[in-house]
Amino acid sequence: MSTTARPRTLAPIVVRQLWPIAAILSVITAGLAALLVHRYHGWDYAVLLREHVGAHAYQFGRYPDDAHQKTAALLADGERLAFQPALYAALCAGALTGREWGSRRYALTLTQSVSPRRWFTARWTGLALLFVAVTVPVVALYRLNAEHAIALNLLTHGVDRQTAYFTIGPVTVAYTLLGVAAGALTGTLLRRAWAAALAAPLLTWLLTALLVRSRAALLLDWPAFSEVHGMHPGGLLGLQFYDVLPTDSYVTDALRTGDYWPYQLAETALVLALAVLLTASALRVLRRRTGT
Repeated sequence: MSTTARPRTLAPIVVRQLWPIAAILSVITAGLAALLVHRYHGWDYAVLLREHVGAHAYQFGRYPDDAHQKTAALLADGERLAFQPALYAALCAGALTGREWGSRRYALTLTQSVSPRRWFTARWTGLALLFVAVTVPVVALYRLNAEHAIALNLLTHGVDRQTAYFTIGPVTVAYTLLGVAAGALTGTLLRRAWAAALAAPLLTWLLTALLVRSRAALLLDWPAFSEVHGMHPGGLLGLQFYDVLPTDSYVTDALRTGDYWPYQLAETALVLALAVLLTASALRVLRRRTGT
């Protein structure tokens, strides 16, 4: 980078560094989006099947497009979205930040007009925007499928229906930001790409498990608090899982359709607060090590 580099030149630099990751994520996103569009049109076949065999047979029979098959397919799609993007974001942010420190390329910025704080912040921001950009469209398509299926009563009743409907939404996008923040902190602390690539997803998972197990979201979504009874005693940290996402079936089972947005927004607010805290901690460590 030229010694006359200005802050505005950071954007193209970040784009050049992130384009391989962006290309890979774009291909994955396009494939998943195409699948979700196909799923959306597939609900018409489920409606025709129900009209042909009857509502009872559709719910309890065994047909290619019956309630069990459609619910299982929707859950399988959700498994790809629920927490994997957050773990990938954490891995990428941790590895990129750790490599920056390990290669000592950050030292070059001390002789430039761009401060280390701006140097790292630009990369974290670019990575965050990238993961938001590829996550939002598929989350929106998934929500269209879930809402459509619920409106037409095409899913089974019980925990699978609740999981498919209530798990994925704005908080899914917030998890990716938490992953980037965890990668920023672990990469700055450990200063090794491989170590941060392992530690960042683990930190993201542990913080999410703590939020889920503590049921902190219910403190913000107070109307849902009184509807939840009991707590799952077993499993790692007393948790249940939807793919790799820690979940609490006692909470999701108690929610009603109208609780979706209040609960999702409560979870999102808490996850974003954690992401801000981790990012602020990373910047504090950066300032202490570089003196800027």
